Amino acid sequence: MSKKVLVSMAAVLAFAGFGNLASQTTGSFPTTVAYAQESSYDAIAEKKGSSLLVEGDIAFEYPGSNGVTLRGSVRLPNSYQEGNKYPVVILSHGVLGDRNQQGMFTALTDALQKKGFVTVRFDFNGYGESGGTLINNTIKTEKEDLSAVIDFVKAQKYTDVDKINLVGYSMGGAATSLAAGERAGEIHSVALWSAAAVLVDHAESGNLLGTTVDLNNIPNEIPIFGGAFTFGKQWFEDAIGLDIYGISAQYEGPVLVVHGDQDVVVPMSYSERYDEVYGKDSKLVVIKGGEHVYSGEPLEHAVKRTVNFLYKENKRNN
Repeated sequence: MSKKVLVSMAAVLAFAGFGNLASQTTGSFPTTVAYAQESSYDAIAEKKGSSLLVEGDIAFEYPGSNGVTLRGSVRLPNSYQEGNKYPVVILSHGVLGDRNQQGMFTALTDALQKKGFVTVRFDFNGYGESGGTLINNTIKTEKEDLSAVIDFVKAQKYTDVDKINLVGYSMGGAATSLAAGERAGEIHSVALWSAAAVLVDHAESGNLLGTTVDLNNIPNEIPIFGGAFTFGKQWFEDAIGLDIYGISAQYEGPVLVVHGDQDVVVPMSYSERYDEVYGKDSKLVVIKGGEHVYSGEPLEHAVKRTVNFLYKENKRNN
């Protein structure tokens, strides 16, 4: 089973066990979209029918990895005025998630909107309303998808190209750290929420979201959760041997590393390692009571610390 999926389940369930899995869908996608060349506010058409658009969102699509069409949401700040430039924050979701990430990313978007930021949320290849299938999704394609979205953002008239910021959660956090490392001179600041660098160790031990494979004979298709979702052989090939911390360390700007002290999916040690490799410009924030999926007070804390970090860093003179 390798269809495109739309899921709102928690990433913790994806790593650790079964949960209430949303049904897969191949439903049609509205055709009114905004491309990079249509970069003014008036030229961006809002899609009323998109299930992942929330109030205030503006739809966009852009080619991502392997030519797959990525789809997402732009949110302009409350202070928006045509012709002005604004700092932009790009949000990257976790495994088996989507651009809204169970409300975590919409909460962060709402808060950033009030502070003068443009936010860009998108669905990775094979997720949500983007094209592609999970069988072709890997840490490499996610890094490439994010890189494509950075290109999209840089082409927009509202973007202050000196203030492009990245926020990534779980596997999207790992992809964010890689994209920031490879495009270090273009990224103003980075925030990682429970970034899943652990996926490299999982791959090297033959584990994919709880499913074990023989690394000497990796199958082309790897079903998980009883066949509810199917990844491909490339997931392992792209993760095994990946120097995720070495690549990440090429980014030398300000970093906020956020991790819940109750996270049993991604051990705290992986975020501690990020904090170590980023050095003096990194701040590790431990969220009391925070599990891998943030909700309630832990989510409020994570949002507050992230917004404060981004606001402070983007108010600085370049």
